[in-house]
Amino acid sequence: MPTETVAGVDWAGGAWLAVAIDEDGEPECRLERDLEALWNGDDGVDRMLVDVPIGLPDDAETLAAREAVDSAARSAAERPSSVFPVPSRGACEAARTGADYETVSERNRVDLDKGLSRQSYHIAPAVGEVDAFLREDEAAREKVMEAHPEVCFRGLDGSRLERSKTTAPGVGERLDALDGHLDDPGAALGRICRDLAGDPEAIGGGREADAADPTVDDAVDALGLAVVARYPVDELRFLPAGAEYRDAEGIPMRMAYWSAAPLA
Repeated sequence: MPTETVAGVDWAGGAWLAVAIDEDGEPECRLERDLEALWNGDDGVDRMLVDVPIGLPDDAETLAAREAVDSAARSAAERPSSVFPVPSRGACEAARTGADYETVSERNRVDLDKGLSRQSYHIAPAVGEVDAFLREDEAAREKVMEAHPEVCFRGLDGSRLERSKTTAPGVGERLDALDGHLDDPGAALGRICRDLAGDPEAIGGGREADAADPTVDDAVDALGLAVVARYPVDELRFLPAGAEYRDAEGIPMRMAYWSAAPLA
């Protein structure tokens, strides 16, 4: 594995939950108020995989590209409901200002000719934050990549996952998928959960991060993404295979994963 620090990052409803792994291979938990702080802070990382959409649609052309990415992820994960429609850039910007659901959904309708689900609405501010960061920092666009946990776990395991990640058997199934890619995944998850039970200031958080209440599946997802992020870039695979999409701002539209063989 490379001698660099990488991270898997999941939005935990109030803060970013990051699991960072350095050259020693020991996962370390962090809570950050914003993604830029994780990237540019004193303990910054060299590459990260993030479980939010990156590369946003503005019109019919970019929507078609975005839907191709999401369709490939649904097929690869074999869990269609785990991939939800991506809001337009304008909708995400409106959500970041605190606009209500009806306003954000209407903006999405103006941009993409369709409304927005409440699930998409609730994550839109986080999506917009990542988008704004990448529009400002062009150098980060090739190193901060979108990844879907269900796709990543399936790639690492080599087979379809049968149980929901919100159940104990589902967590066990995902820890099994990490065997052979990380030393003692169960112990690593235990350390992450214990760290989250401590003082947020001690793991990079603050008052805003303190308001977050990450779930076990948030921690499992971030750990899985971190494990995939450890693989060299030239060993990662991307969905859709063979396609190179970018949005109107030049931000890549793709999902990273690792697998011994390409996922169909």
